[in-house]
Amino acid sequence: EVWVSYLTNGIKYGGQPPRVELGADSPSPTAEEGIVRFWVRDNGPGLAPEEQVRLFSPSARRTKYEMGLSLARRIVEKLGGQVGVESQVGQGSLFYFTLPLAQ
Repeated sequence: EVWVSYLTNGIKYGGQPPRVELGADSPSPTAEEGIVRFWVRDNGPGLAPEEQVRLFSPSARRTKYEMGLSLARRIVEKLGGQVGVESQVGQGSLFYFTLPLAQ
């Protein structure tokens, strides 16, 4: 469900033609061990900081795509992870979620 939401948004809001990449890596060189970050990057118009803040939060006025991101957040948090976005206007967006590795 999380991957579907991220990929659907990447295709819908990507550039013309849309280019979507996906992958997995360590969140950062200093991140605690046992965490993996999954990500989807698009070539869309990018998001202003105020748009980024509201994407994952529940709200009464939502498109079905934003509702998917809110659901993705709930799923990931129940699994012990976090969601986020890195974006600049005109630069595309990178949506990610982190999950702990099984012990």
